[in-house]
Amino acid sequence: MSHWKGPKAAAFGVAVAYAAFTALYIVVSDGLLELLVPDVAQYKLLQTVKGVTAMLLSALLLWFLLIRVWTRLDQLLMDVRIARNRLISALRAAGGATWRAERNAAGKLVVILNGNPFRDVGDSIEILGDFDSIHARIHPDFRAAHQRFVDLIRSGAKALSPLTLRLRDKDDDWRWIKIVPDPDFHTNADAGEVYGVAFDVTDLQDASQALEDVIAGGELGTWRHDLRTDRLTVNAGWTEMLGYRLEDLRPQVIDDWRALVHPDDLRELGTFQAEKFLNHDYYFTSEFRMRHKDGHWVWILSRGKAVETDETGKALVLSGVHIDISQRKALKAALLEKSDFLQRLTETSVSGILSIDAEGRIVFANLEAQQILDTEGSGLVGRDQAVLGWQTRETGESGAAQGFPIDRVLNGGEVLRDLRLTLPLSDGSERVISVNAAPMTPRGGVAQVVCSVSDITQRLIDERRLAQAAEEARYAARHDPLTGLPNRMLFGAHAKAALTEARHATGLVVQVFLAIDQFQQVKDRFGPVLGDRLICMIAQRLERLRKGAQVLARVGAEEFSLLDRLDLAEDAQSLTEMLAAAFETPFDLEGQPVFLTASMGVSLFPMDAMNEEELWLNADLAMYEAKALGGNRSVRFTAALRDRMAREARIGQSLQRAIRDRAFVLVLQPKVCLNNPAQIAGAEALVRCSEPDLAGIGPADFMPVAERTGLIRAIDLLVIDMVGAFLEELRTRDLALHVAINLSPESLRQAGFGAEVLAHAKSAGLSPETVQFELTEGAVIDLQSEARGNIEMLLAEGYELSADDFGTGYSSMSYLQQLRLKEIKIDRSFISRLGLDNGASDAIVRATIAMAQALGLRCVAEGVDTDAQVVWLNAQGCEIGQGYHFGRPVPPSVFLETYLQPGAASKPPCRASR
Repeated sequence: MSHWKGPKAAAFGVAVAYAAFTALYIVVSDGLLELLVPDVAQYKLLQTVKGVTAMLLSALLLWFLLIRVWTRLDQLLMDVRIARNRLISALRAAGGATWRAERNAAGKLVVILNGNPFRDVGDSIEILGDFDSIHARIHPDFRAAHQRFVDLIRSGAKALSPLTLRLRDKDDDWRWIKIVPDPDFHTNADAGEVYGVAFDVTDLQDASQALEDVIAGGELGTWRHDLRTDRLTVNAGWTEMLGYRLEDLRPQVIDDWRALVHPDDLRELGTFQAEKFLNHDYYFTSEFRMRHKDGHWVWILSRGKAVETDETGKALVLSGVHIDISQRKALKAALLEKSDFLQRLTETSVSGILSIDAEGRIVFANLEAQQILDTEGSGLVGRDQAVLGWQTRETGESGAAQGFPIDRVLNGGEVLRDLRLTLPLSDGSERVISVNAAPMTPRGGVAQVVCSVSDITQRLIDERRLAQAAEEARYAARHDPLTGLPNRMLFGAHAKAALTEARHATGLVVQVFLAIDQFQQVKDRFGPVLGDRLICMIAQRLERLRKGAQVLARVGAEEFSLLDRLDLAEDAQSLTEMLAAAFETPFDLEGQPVFLTASMGVSLFPMDAMNEEELWLNADLAMYEAKALGGNRSVRFTAALRDRMAREARIGQSLQRAIRDRAFVLVLQPKVCLNNPAQIAGAEALVRCSEPDLAGIGPADFMPVAERTGLIRAIDLLVIDMVGAFLEELRTRDLALHVAINLSPESLRQAGFGAEVLAHAKSAGLSPETVQFELTEGAVIDLQSEARGNIEMLLAEGYELSADDFGTGYSSMSYLQQLRLKEIKIDRSFISRLGLDNGASDAIVRATIAMAQALGLRCVAEGVDTDAQVVWLNAQGCEIGQGYHFGRPVPPSVFLETYLQPGAASKPPCRASR
């Protein structure tokens, strides 16, 4: 064996030296004896003495050497025995064994465990046999490492590292084995042999694994700080808390840790640890923030202690753990925020909040509760709730006063809501409070009653005021604010009740719809204030005439309605006569007598209507019929009236379609100079409807419907557009014509109509030089604000105005002056009777012409049908005539061919020429 080569060589050297010395001794001594002793006998004797002496000296030397060697060997054997015993004890204590790897006779690498003298140590390791069989029992996770270990042995490697692996034992259990080769095996063993020890580290490995599982399960980061080198060693859990991998932070010193700590926390830690180190107190717990890889801060709980100190007690190595407490910190912050919120909520709550324990003591009261309940100013907390003196009367004012029923809440578990209690005050008044109470049992505590209290004294006062205001609002919603009479809503309710009653009993129900005639003109004359006063006077007179269960209501600006029960239909006439009596005497309006009349419509249930809506509608229709007949009368609703109204409704629908489809055509009637009838002075623009449903229905029928339904405005504007198109065609032919366009009084009364007329005229290319506007005398004298404003807009743009149908209304020279008219048209009713009615019409026409001349106005005679009328009118100085005698209304194309052919005078000699 290799470790015996040194001693063998030494022994061989000693033997050779001894042989050489002995040979030299013999040769030298034999030579000397031959020289000194010639006598053969003596020579032989001395030779024998010499041999014995050499033998004795050799024996003595050998004895001495053996004594030394044996003594040394005994000492060495004793040391070896002690070392062996110690090694065996150590192996047994560590669960280890010795092993030797060598090649067998077949050249296969085998493992021999424990041979002599260790055969009774570490039997559980069981790594005997060839490496292939051992390899099969190794856990798959460690086979690659074991194969590398074997390959190194087979290749004759001079150094082997320890190897820890898992091995299945004879009981089929997994064991952890640590194999440690002899670091000097290459010098102490024969070639191809490896020595070493093996340990069963199953318990240690399990404990280590358990510790790792605890660290991993507890999400702990471990750290170790060597104060001698400032080196910081951490595990993967430590780095993962900050979003790093372990490789990202290796190697690490303490300054790297400081760079990650929040600056504010680092200053506090420095002060805290300096004091600890000064006192050699190396047990510490700290909370601080560290920056995550993503940039946000992570709250860390660090616990540590000194694990190595010097002889003076100064720490050399610190070790500890890190725990991520960000979630706990966030939860704590949320709880603090919620606590602060609840605190602020209770302190700023508009309701008082207090808690009462089982003995009735007040244990908590917020500021609002103090202000509501602490009438004495001596505080609430700690006092018995009975001192509050709150009480309730559960059986009304005559019932006995009772205190707050705490037992019902605390013992019965009852929840009280809006319990009204009275709290006596020092000034003798009472405060009314509303209490909501519920039981509550805190964790680990005793049952309590939690109450919220609100001072509802003012609220009750406000509720009473609100109820009164609501009653007033209900009254106002059902009564006219000006007269105090029932309004339409209340009248409808009375009508519905009356019809319901009439259906179950004999009798009739009548509704009279009454409207003041010409009230708008009176209001425009005296103003809105006096107009309202006049309405009140009318209401007072009608109310004085009302009898018994009759219901009188104001249902419009100047409209009233009366509801009554009748026995006979004929009684309705006496009812209307009674209402008409209210207008027999004038009304005194600031010293001025005002004469008024009324138009009334009558509808009866069940003859005219079957419900209150029909009753109202039919009375309204009858009232409008009375107005259409001139007013100051009453009209009973009839089926014929309904049919006519239905016909007008159908006309109205057809007109809407006609306006939408522009189904209208323009016709023109010529105006001529009476002093030269061959000369055209202009034309009046009229309109016809081409809607198929209106076939056979002329303007005399559909125009009034258009006025009543508000459609006339669109028709007036459409005529302006059509006139503009016709005059544009004339301009292309180098012809000119002055056209008069009618504007409806209803249109003029609508806001903004004047601006629309001007806009359409501008778009159609019209100007004051080409057109003038005709207004009925009714529109001229109806100078309410909107109509007057619209007329003023036309005058401001320079358009001339003509008063149509002059003489049929309330003619007034003042109106003619105010409106700055340029023309008046004498109505056809006067022209048609010239020379037929004892000269009355002649006188009226003569006076009208004279008035026009005096005012500098053109005078146009409408409805001229005979030569005699032409002669008479011309003789009286009337400039222009219009009628069937000169031509009927014709389409623009016919008018162009008939009256505007080339050669016709474009500038007639009458004043109407343009």
